[in-house]
Amino acid sequence: MPSLKDLSTTDLHLHILGAYTTQDFFVLGKDVYRDVNWNEEGFVDRYNELYETSLDPIGIFDRAVEDAAGLEELRRAYVYTVEDGGDFGKWETKNGFFLRVWSHLRELDREGDLLRHMLARYKTEGYRYVEYRCGSGMDGFMFWHPFCARALQASSDASFTARYIVSIPRHAAEDAYRLTRDLLQKHPELVETLVGVDFASVEEGNPPKHVAPLLTQLEADNKARPDQALDVVYHVGEQYFDKSLESAIRWCHEVAELGVRRLGHAIALGLDARTALARRPGAHERESVEERLDQIAYDLDRAEELSEYGVVVKENELKSERRRLEAMDPGEVVRSHYDMPRISNIHARQEYVLDELARLGTAIECCPTSNLRIGCIPHPGAHPIHRFLESEVDLAICTDDPGGFEITLEEELNWVVKHSGLSETAVIDRLGDPWALRLGQRREAG
Repeated sequence: MPSLKDLSTTDLHLHILGAYTTQDFFVLGKDVYRDVNWNEEGFVDRYNELYETSLDPIGIFDRAVEDAAGLEELRRAYVYTVEDGGDFGKWETKNGFFLRVWSHLRELDREGDLLRHMLARYKTEGYRYVEYRCGSGMDGFMFWHPFCARALQASSDASFTARYIVSIPRHAAEDAYRLTRDLLQKHPELVETLVGVDFASVEEGNPPKHVAPLLTQLEADNKARPDQALDVVYHVGEQYFDKSLESAIRWCHEVAELGVRRLGHAIALGLDARTALARRPGAHERESVEERLDQIAYDLDRAEELSEYGVVVKENELKSERRRLEAMDPGEVVRSHYDMPRISNIHARQEYVLDELARLGTAIECCPTSNLRIGCIPHPGAHPIHRFLESEVDLAICTDDPGGFEITLEEELNWVVKHSGLSETAVIDRLGDPWALRLGQRREAG
């Protein structure tokens, strides 16, 4: 029987830019830190404003070179913790601290040093299979992604396999997807390593319906070239303060119905409604007219299915509301209140969509620490993983940004055992082998 240690050798959700530990940061930066443009794109100013501090990167590195206390100061300035307040913008800013060194080394054509350093550590730590993902600006797309895929491919051997997922920015999804297909055509030697695409970057304001035609085209392309078939993973239900809880749950369902293999995070499907609403004043009480109309259409279309789960769908009231909203500007914001019956319906909607994911074979990539720290989840008992474990949905435990959170996959799995109330054996049985959820299997079957 496998152990938690065995499960901790496969990570399916790991961002390259978040893979670097404080020690990595120090080693890669200690010889160049005086030459780095630390306030590039206003980084230091933004950091100081968000954290109400006076960040001095050169001073921190000076002290880190001298002794362990200085290295600890670097760690505090870089690692994103619970105390940092559960804000996506603040997390991006802390991550940007390391990215200043990253950018400087890339300007020196030392991209290979960056990737080789990180990959060597993961191999040393005992990982056997990792799906790395990374984004890129459109200008450098055709250089950076082949470069990453080639480095990952070179690192693979009999004991370690690295695969690559291209992170596609939602605001430029069509162009990024076209370039990804061009990349496969121009670099056939990398096809084995490049196994999928990830819809990432800002979730709020980018509904799944906007990429539905693109995913239809992707599936047609997969059928035309099964040897180059790309699987899809999709960040959804992670940051969704711009909409109601019903709409956030619906987005997860809509993404799954588009044929996506795995959902990244999807905390909207497991976070208790009262917990979600308490995260911010007025949370989830406002959304656009367009979003509300989409939710009404969803509820009316699925009224019978939802009612089987105990969701009360008042069809006449919804139709009347729809007529009123259709006369308004789609971008106008509407507000609604959460009472106890509505909160009860949220739980039932989550149950419905989790069952739908299980039926569709769509897995969830759950990143416990990331969700706690970025998702404003107040304590481990409120974590959505408890609902996920109770469901029948395929579930992979992943790290997301292990360097920036200062965690390992083994620690994440031990966290699940500690806080789930399940035995280690029960957790292992529930999760199964994460390798079975890897991308690229349709190529193998072909």
